[in-house]
Amino acid sequence: MNSIKRWWNKVSGRLVADGEDARDVTAMELCRMLQRCPSCAGTFEEHTYALFAVTVLGDERTERLKGFFNAIEEYRWEDAQKYQDFDQKRDAVVAYVLKCRSGSLALVMERSPSEVYETDRLIACTLIEQENGQLLNRIIPANEWRQLSGSGPA
Repeated sequence: MNSIKRWWNKVSGRLVADGEDARDVTAMELCRMLQRCPSCAGTFEEHTYALFAVTVLGDERTERLKGFFNAIEEYRWEDAQKYQDFDQKRDAVVAYVLKCRSGSLALVMERSPSEVYETDRLIACTLIEQENGQLLNRIIPANEWRQLSGSGPA
């Protein structure tokens, strides 16, 4: 049952706890890893996030992983966003975009293990300068932003 819940969490970002009480597990994990907004150093009230890209880890996928990291490091947002491969039986690198209440953006990357007993691990958190942030913000559909401190859509 845990593997099914973990898969659902990865796919939807939500875990239904008591039938009606849906909590955003992804938001809880991001808050746990970051503890404070990297931009304003405050709490996560009025902050949103969006799943941006994901790619599977593996020895045979080294070149693909390099391409993913290069696209992110070079701010080639459209290329990076094309990485949407996921396999519940494999560890993955997941990239989220965090939007501060000030409007500034940060890119958060985590290692998401396939094992139920392992927790997600923060790889990097980078503030995006305004010009590149505007480009990144434009390619994320408005309906994909979710409240970081809540459980519903932004």
